[in-house]
Formats: sequence, structure tokens, C-alpha cells
Amino acid sequence: MSQEKIGADGARMSSELAEILSDLCICIQGKQSPEVHELALARAAQCLAANPGNFCNSIALTERECVQKIMKLLNAREDVDGTNAASMFYAIYRKFLLIRVDPYLRHSLMSYLLSMADKSVDFSSENGDGSSLTSASDNLRQVLSSRLNSGTFRSSTNGSSLAYTANQNGNGVAKGGVYSYDATQSSIGLGQQPLPNYLSTIEAQKNPEVRQDIVTNAIYSFTGVQGKYLKKDVVSGRFKLDPMNIKALTTGQAGMLLRLSELGYYHDRVAKFADVSTGFNAMGCMGQALISKLKEELTDYHGQVSILHDEMNRYRRAQLSRNAGKTGELGGGTELTLFKLLAWYIKPLHRLQWLTKIADACQMKKGGDLASTVYDFLDNGNSMVNELVVQLLTSICGPLVRMISKWMLEGDIADLYGEFFVESLSEVGADRLWHDKFRLRMSMLPKFMPLDLADKILKTGKCINFLREICEMQELVKSRDQLKKTMDNNVSHIFSYVPDTSWHAAVETSYQQTSKHVLDIMIGPHKLLNHLQGMRRYLLLGQGDFVSILIENMKEELERKGVDIYAHDLSGMLDAALRCTNAQYDDPDILNHLDVVVQRPFPGDNGWDIISLRYIVHGPLATMLEPTMPVYKALFKPLWRMKHMEFVLSMKIWKEQMGNAKTLRMMKSEIGKASHRLQLFTSEIMHFIHQMQYYVLFEVIECNWVELQKKMQQATTLDDILDAHEKFLRTITLGCFINTMSDTEQHLETVYMNIIELEKWQSLFYKDCFKELEARQDLVKMVEKSELEGSYGLTTEHILQRDHESKIFAEKVETASRGLEVIASAYEKAVSGFLLNLNSSQDPNLQLFGTRLDFNEYYKKRDTNLSKPLTFEHMRMSNVFSLNNRNCPNSRFVIHSPATKE
Repeated sequence: MSQEKIGADGARMSSELAEILSDLCICIQGKQSPEVHELALARAAQCLAANPGNFCNSIALTERECVQKIMKLLNAREDVDGTNAASMFYAIYRKFLLIRVDPYLRHSLMSYLLSMADKSVDFSSENGDGSSLTSASDNLRQVLSSRLNSGTFRSSTNGSSLAYTANQNGNGVAKGGVYSYDATQSSIGLGQQPLPNYLSTIEAQKNPEVRQDIVTNAIYSFTGVQGKYLKKDVVSGRFKLDPMNIKALTTGQAGMLLRLSELGYYHDRVAKFADVSTGFNAMGCMGQALISKLKEELTDYHGQVSILHDEMNRYRRAQLSRNAGKTGELGGGTELTLFKLLAWYIKPLHRLQWLTKIADACQMKKGGDLASTVYDFLDNGNSMVNELVVQLLTSICGPLVRMISKWMLEGDIADLYGEFFVESLSEVGADRLWHDKFRLRMSMLPKFMPLDLADKILKTGKCINFLREICEMQELVKSRDQLKKTMDNNVSHIFSYVPDTSWHAAVETSYQQTSKHVLDIMIGPHKLLNHLQGMRRYLLLGQGDFVSILIENMKEELERKGVDIYAHDLSGMLDAALRCTNAQYDDPDILNHLDVVVQRPFPGDNGWDIISLRYIVHGPLATMLEPTMPVYKALFKPLWRMKHMEFVLSMKIWKEQMGNAKTLRMMKSEIGKASHRLQLFTSEIMHFIHQMQYYVLFEVIECNWVELQKKMQQATTLDDILDAHEKFLRTITLGCFINTMSDTEQHLETVYMNIIELEKWQSLFYKDCFKELEARQDLVKMVEKSELEGSYGLTTEHILQRDHESKIFAEKVETASRGLEVIASAYEKAVSGFLLNLNSSQDPNLQLFGTRLDFNEYYKKRDTNLSKPLTFEHMRMSNVFSLNNRNCPNSRFVIHSPATKE
């Protein structure tokens, strides 16, 4: 049974192949005698029966080139009754491609048909019996038409063969002497089938129903609906022609349908993005706004397509009415054609293409990032695209504008999806509300939102929260409803190029009102400026008489060990110092915030190391000033340290020297040299400390305080005051040599340690001196006593003992002198390093300060690094290069050595 089926299939394929070969020869040669046709058909059959290796490399043209040349030659012939030989050849060739034939054999056949077409053209032009190209085409039409129209098919019961019956004579010659070839008379001996009914297809295209069906399929494809002629590709999503019905379309109709179907492809892309279930759309409220706008665009587009459907239906009803013999509907309209659809679809296609491009760029984005992405499509030179982008941006920025208005007018953040460019940190407490509670989320800041405008929006909402939560005030913004209406109704103004719109004016008005309200409250009832003045006076030691009296009152406590000091003992001394100085005239509210604190002592600490002043702030002041209190604490330490050094030099070292100078005058010969060196060294240190105090307290703190006062008087918002105050603290921090990159602090600490060592050295030195003085006084008393007793002079034992003690004292003075020189040398080295850092600084004030410290060039003459100018050839020999290259890479004195390749 299977063998019979295989044989039937082979017979059917042979029959189809023979029919196609016959049709190809008739299409190219036209009407010919049976002998000529049989010869051409035999040669074509030989091409398919030959060995492919015999000619695979002998044909110059490819199969495609052969087909193109054949169609070009056939196109040169005249059409008869609308029938084109090239179109019919291409249709037969498409049918031939469906049969399994070796490609090399098919290539050989096409080469043979090309040579046949060339000879047919030559013969038609040179034949002298009157046969021409027109007659050949006419014969072709007659033959094919007779086969297509007069033939009837019957199928055998076993399916093994198909017979064709026609009204023809046996020899194939029709009446009138015209050749009418019968394809059944094939030398191959196989049954034949007729050519496809191409003429019927062409006639069918003239049928209005067919044309309307094709147009209807095109309209369906506009909304992504498949039809009879257009099917969707499951991979790309684009439309393609249905292979089952493609034969009913002409080449032009097929091309126009594919072009029109692009509209449906982009429609599906936009609809996919607008569908929230796909997961390819934007996120958050602003993403939902974009999806809503895309759905509106699709709705408008569907309305336009519906108009086309209505017009098509009206035309059909009008046609039916006319066919029924009625007068027809009024306004039935004209027929929709593919050409009219091509003229209509250009604008919707352009709009859907841009919507698809924008939607693809917005996938998985939200907030300001989404708005920035859409904003990038603006200003591309196309007015339609600009209008479309403006509409999309207006929809997207709607939720953003509402979030901004709610934040600026009510102080609330309505941000469920993290889209707003202002974020609130829930872990930050109310005491850090002003500085750390709210901040900008830069990733969500749109490109069209300037940073200064975003900062104003942030500060406005921050002021609202400060007034409501810290100051406990309810009336926050005047004319809030009017401002909210202005903001919410002018969404498109937010991405305007020039910030002169009503929306920007409303934002500026809200910012100015809230900022001024906060400023008035802080300067008025809460006395912010007075508190800043108080911290400058007491924490930065600007109230000189108060500091001196305070140190005098606490000098005994300051000299004690750290473990023996208690804060409650110092509170009374602080109050006494306040009452005894000009501080008593200050506002009591300011003085009540001042307190003395005792820190936890470490081993070896005394009162100077653990006692400090503290300024306590509460309520709104704490919210504003609490972040700066560590800075004041860091500034108080070096200033207190300088006061300590001044106290040691003036109240201990210098005062002790002046008091002992007259007492030890009789020992001038022994200690005169050491005392002279001590006094010179003391004067040198006092000059350094006094210059340091003058520079820090006056040139750094006082001058910058004057600048701060000017800025505070000109401030229009609270942030202006706070920013100026923070800048003031940063400047004086550098001026006080705190947290500098160089080793200036280390040199200063070395100087201070040498002052402490000098104070200890002097105490031991004068202790030995007074011991020697007491021994000499005892010796004088002993001599006087012996004179009164009548025994004059001293015994040998006393004289030897006294001589021995004198030698020991002389050795102690010599040792003390060497110890003093060691301290002086260490001090001089530290001062030289400090001066070297000042001279190599980029700040001209520090350079001038170094000149003042070494006004008589004493250190410059003693240090080669200071004596030579800081030029290129000498910088290499000093330690400026090594210090600055390591600590200050951006200094103007740094020599950058050339990089070496390893």
C-alpha cells in the first residue's frame, strides 16, 4: 500500500514538473509549432536530467540574475489585454520553486530559458514573414487563456493521473491555420495540469468586493488585528503576508499592505508599554501618569481608525443600495483605497513611532529620572514631536508638581514610590531636623530643575516642618490656597526654559514667606544673633577681662590633679568671674546658657587639661546650633591652651624671675650667666606667645567676626545666617591651625611643651639657688655667732664643708645651664619648623604672620632653611620640598618630580 502511495506521489510530481516546463516554454516563446515546442521542451528536460557537476562552474550568471534578465526581456514586450508576460513568468517560476529540484539543475534550466528568451527576441525582430513581438504576445495570451478558461479538470479515482480535455484537433492545429498547442501531446508522456488561473485572479482584483476586503484587512492591521492577508510574526511581532492568500494579491497591493501594517506593529508596541501587566512600563505615580497619557493617545488613534471603518461601511451600504436599484444613501462617500490609506497613515505612523521610541527609553524608570528621559526628546527640530513631548511631560510632571506643592505649603512628603527629589530620613531625630532630617535625592532630580531651585524647594518645606514641629506654630504660609491653585494648574511651567512663569513666581513667593517667617522668629523671640555673640565672647575667649578673672579665680584648681577636681566647685568661680567683669551687663538669658564642664581625666592630666567652658542651647536654638557645638569645642581647646601658656609665662616664669632677681643679686657671679640666658629665653617665648594670641584673637577671629556681622545684617533668610556662621567657623579653624594638613600643630605643641619644661626647669634652678643662698646665710650667721662668743673664724671642717657645697652648686649651675640650652634648642627647632610652614603657605596672611614672628631675622640667621630664599635651586636643599610634597601636594612650593616607568 505504501509503495502504491509513493508511486502516486512521484507520478503527480512528474506531471506537475512537465506542466511547469511546458508553461515556461510557452510563456517565453509564445505560439510555436508542435515540433519547435517539443524540441524546446526536450532540451529543458535534458537540463533537469543532466549531472549537476557538469555545469556548476560553467554558468557565468547566478540563478537570480538569470531570472531578472528573463523578466527584463519579457517586460520589453507589449501587454495584451492587461496581461504581462513577465508577471506570468514570475508566477510560474514561484510555482516551480515549490517543487523539490536540485538547485544546480534549476540554475541550468534558468540559464537555458535565458538563452531561449534572447533568441525569441532576435527572431521576432528579424523574421520576415510578418511575425512580430506583438503577435507572439497575442499567441501567448490565446494559448494560456484557452488553457485557463476552456479546460476542465477531472481527477482519477486513484489519484495517479490528471487528464485535460479541450476542443482541439489531433495534430494541434486549430481552425484557420493557427497553431493551438495541446500540452497533453508531450513527448515525455506524462499527464499535465493547466496553469493557475492568473487571468481569473486579475479579473477578480477588479471586483469591488475583493478590493474592499483587502482595504478592510489593512484597516484591521492598524490596531494589531490579523486578517485574511496579514498575519503576525510570532518572533518580531511585525505583520507578514499570509502564504495561503498571497496569490490573490498583486505585487503593488502586497507592498502597500506591508507598509500599512507597520502602523499596527508600532500600535502593539505602545499598547504593550501601556499594559501594566507586561512589566515593561515605567514605575511609580509619574510612570502611571505616562501610561495614562499613552492610553489617551491610543484612544485618540482608535477613534481615527473607527472613522475609517465608518467610512468603509457607509460606502458598502451605498454600493448595496445602488446594486439593489435604489437611489442610494446620501453622502455615501468615496471608496477607500490602499493609496488613500497610504496618504492617511503617514501622520499617525510618525506619532506612534515617536511614542514607541519614548516608551522604550522609559522602561523601568521612575520619578525625576523618568522626567529627564522624556525631557531629552525635546527640541529635536520637529514641531509635532516637540508638541507630543510637551504633552507627555505635562502628564508626567503632574504628580511631581502636586508633591512639590504639598511639600512647600504643608511640609508633607506624599511619595509612596520614592520618586520625589526630597527625601526624609526617619532615623534622624528632631534635634537634627534642620541640618540632617531632609536632603535632596540627586538621582531623582529632573534635568530641567536647577539645583538652586531644588534647594529653595527643600528649604521651604524644611522651614514648614521646623515651625510646626520645633516652634509648634500652625499658621505657616499666607494665601496657601491661592499658591496651591497656581502651582497645580500650571504644570507645564515647571520645565520652562526661563524661570519667569507663574509657577516659578509661586515657588519664590512661598520660599520668601516661610524663610522670612523663620528668620523673624529666630532673631526675635529666640535671640539667635545674641547667642552667637555670646558664644564668640565666652567660648572663643573674646571677653578678655572675664577670661583673666576666671583663670585667676580657678588657678588653684587648674594646678590640681584631674582626679581631685569637681564641677560644682568651679560653678561658683564662674559666677564670680561673670559678676566681677563687664559680662555682668550682658543679657541674663545669654549668661544662663554658659557653664563650666570637667571632662574625664586621663593619667597625668591636671586642671588645665580637663576644665573647659560649654554653651548649652535648647529648643529651636539647639536645632540650629547643635551641629556647630563640636566646632566650638575644638576651637576652645587651642585658645585655652594659649591662655595657659600665657599664664605660665606671666604669672609664674616672669613673675618669679622678677621677684628673685633682687634676692639672688649677691649670687650674680655664680648664676649671672644662667640668669641672663633664662631672661633672654623667656622674653623670646613671651614674644612668640603674645604674637600668636594677637594673630588668632584679633586678625583671625575678630576680623572674621566683623565680616560675619555684616552678612548677618544683610541676610534675608535663616540659611544665609547659618551659612555665613559655618563659613566663619571654617575660616577661624584654619587660622587657629586646627586639623591642618601640615605639621604646624605638632610644632606648636612642641613649643608649648618646652614652655612647661622651662617652668619646671626654673623651679628646680631657683630651688638650688635658694638652697645655696640659705647655706651662705647660715655661714654668715655662724661667723657672727662665733664673734659674739669670742671664738673668731671658722673651723677647718666648716671651711672644707662649705667649699665642697660651693663646688656642688657650681656643678648644678653648669648642669642647669646645659639643660636650659637643650630646652632652648628644642624650642628653636620647633619655632623654625613653624616659621618654615608659615613661609611656605599659600595664604599671604600666614606669610605676613611669619615675618612678624621673626621681625629681626633672628631665626633666619640661625637656620639655613630660613636664611636662603625659597627659590627653585634652594628648595631642594630645604625640608620644604619633603614636607609639602607629602602633606600639601597642591602647594605652590611643591616640586613635582617627573614620573618614572617601572
